[in-house]
Amino acid sequence: MEDHKIDQADEEQIDLLRLFQEFWGVFRGLFWLPVLLAVLLGAVQGFRSWRSYTPRYSSSVTFTIQMTDWALTDIGGSTNYYDKAMAEQLSKTFPYLLQSELMQSMLRQEMGTAAVNGSITAQTVPNTNLFSLKVTSTKAQDAYDILNTVIEIYPRVADYVVGSTQMNLLTVPVVAEQPDNAFRPARTVCKGAALGAVLGMLIILAFAAARRSIREPEEIRRQLNQSCLGTLPQVSFKRRSGAADQTVSIRNRRISGAFQESVRSLRIKFLRESARYKAQVVMVTSTHPGEGKTTVAVNLALTLSQNGAKVILVDLDLRKPSVKKALGLQTPSLGVPELLERGEADGEKYLIPVEGTNLSLLAGDNAAADARQQISSRHLSALLNSLRRQADFIVLDTPPCRLVADSASIARTADCTVYVLRAGAAQVPHVLDSLQLLADSGTRIMGCVLNGVQGSHSGYGYGYGYGYGYGGAYGKYSRHHKEHEEKQA
Repeated sequence: MEDHKIDQADEEQIDLLRLFQEFWGVFRGLFWLPVLLAVLLGAVQGFRSWRSYTPRYSSSVTFTIQMTDWALTDIGGSTNYYDKAMAEQLSKTFPYLLQSELMQSMLRQEMGTAAVNGSITAQTVPNTNLFSLKVTSTKAQDAYDILNTVIEIYPRVADYVVGSTQMNLLTVPVVAEQPDNAFRPARTVCKGAALGAVLGMLIILAFAAARRSIREPEEIRRQLNQSCLGTLPQVSFKRRSGAADQTVSIRNRRISGAFQESVRSLRIKFLRESARYKAQVVMVTSTHPGEGKTTVAVNLALTLSQNGAKVILVDLDLRKPSVKKALGLQTPSLGVPELLERGEADGEKYLIPVEGTNLSLLAGDNAAADARQQISSRHLSALLNSLRRQADFIVLDTPPCRLVADSASIARTADCTVYVLRAGAAQVPHVLDSLQLLADSGTRIMGCVLNGVQGSHSGYGYGYGYGYGYGGAYGKYSRHHKEHEEKQA
């Protein structure tokens, strides 16, 4: 029983951690949402406060009440007791007097208006014969005028109820210079902004709770029904001079041993699966840009060549070639677009050898003018068939599946597909759609590579990335997925 409780607590802790990871992933893409809602709701609340604001001015006076009927004096000749009693009685009867038709009609008649622009209140100071009147209005002059008129006619109205009285003013009414309710929108705006920020965070939390992404190797089998060929850890570089090598390849001495070992482990599983599938031409793709497919293709080709195989790496991302950049090569060269434009089926003479390896590249510098037509060209199949005679393995770096249909067309010429997943990036339904698209093309999925697995540290503390730039070539895409193609998770 105790073990079951411990396992349950561990699962809850994992679920909370997973939710936090998803929340952070969504927040990085939608961080602007709470800010935008805070600004909008703050502005709306401020505008509503301004529109509904009505200044209230008041004038007040304090006075004492004395009886003018000397028959009501006490034995000592004082009217003090009766004045207190009268004040208490007046404080009770005053609301009724104010609302009486007699008071209102006399007030309108004295002021010469059809309606009274103000409210009148009265208050008695306990245990005294002190009495106060206060008039509140939207205009300072109206409040002052109404108060003076009330002072003038009030004794006449009270005379009908409590008898003859006399008001002795202790203060003088004045015209208010400032409204009682000064316009202070800061608090209202802050409340609106806080509400907007909270609402934005709740929306992000709802998105995070609904997200289904792949973060662990076992989830590849459980949710995608695919095998995991390997995992690659997060790679970061310290901020250094621009001359420092920041290519994410196993040839870079700054890359950690954890990454090197992960690539070697990928090679072992790849060789086993390629032998089973008898695969020579292998395409590498992903769901979205920024998941590291080019990095996986480059390092897979490098590690196979280090193992003694003759490998050709072909850049078939015709809309955004990036293989040369991933290897840090700057020598001008022709790629597949140029060969297809010329109708050449023999690419051997255009191969670029990578110094110190058995790896050759067929990669250019320019994007294709009409990538869709070239991908569908019969010359592409003939070109790849000619390369089969030149190498043990041909690795194809292809575009992301979810953006364009290029990968599905290329898949018909490949023997197998290695599918790259960036941990926490693509959602499971999107991945399944892309895998189905590839399956419909007739290709076999060799397995998945989980890129960007957290917890493996390379010893460098500054994140880097290459701008993948699918916005122009493939159309607009979400900001979260076009941050950096080569930034490893």
